[in-house]
Amino acid sequence: LILGQGVLPFLSFTVPARWGWFLQELPAFLVPALMACTTDGSVHGRRLLLCTIIPHYLHRSLVYPFFVCGRPMPLLLVVFAGVFCLVNGFLQSHALLHCSPRGLDWVDSSLSSGLGLFAFGMVMNIHSDHILRSLRRPGETVYRIPRGGLFELVSGANFPAEIVEWFGFAVAVWTLPAFSFAFFTACSIGPRALGHHRYHPDNVCSCTFRHRPLCT
Repeated sequence: LILGQGVLPFLSFTVPARWGWFLQELPAFLVPALMACTTDGSVHGRRLLLCTIIPHYLHRSLVYPFFVCGRPMPLLLVVFAGVFCLVNGFLQSHALLHCSPRGLDWVDSSLSSGLGLFAFGMVMNIHSDHILRSLRRPGETVYRIPRGGLFELVSGANFPAEIVEWFGFAVAVWTLPAFSFAFFTACSIGPRALGHHRYHPDNVCSCTFRHRPLCT
């Protein structure tokens, strides 16, 4: 996407971070919600949608964006992310409503443990995002080391929290799209967590941060 010393023209179009997050995450909330309400599929699959994907993306699309104060986002990136959320929302919903192995005996150890992991990961993810947002006052650019919650144990708490969340979801629903999404989430977030962990000890003088583990 880089040509010579300049960025290709279509990458120069940006949208405010709040609207970017809202637009790209909204399909992942709307598609499962609509399918859960209108599709004649598994009742158990509908319940799992209402307990997992829909609350997560309700927060991601309608709550989280309005607390974001980041840099403008490239419009092309927002479009690609929105398409992914649309397709992923459909795949996860279709698998739960029509292909899930969950039957009348749907309350078992894998379901309960998976939902527990999912809930823990989602709560820790939301809490970690709140801590990160609270680090700076409006207009500040200085970096501050996050404290509290999982940040006392790992350097980038929001990364492992989201990985745990989606692996818990996969264990709970036990479908191929869910495990695929969990795997590729780890592949995507893992390198970001590694880069985050390597960057800060070189730029911030903090022995506390330096000795925190990466993700575990």
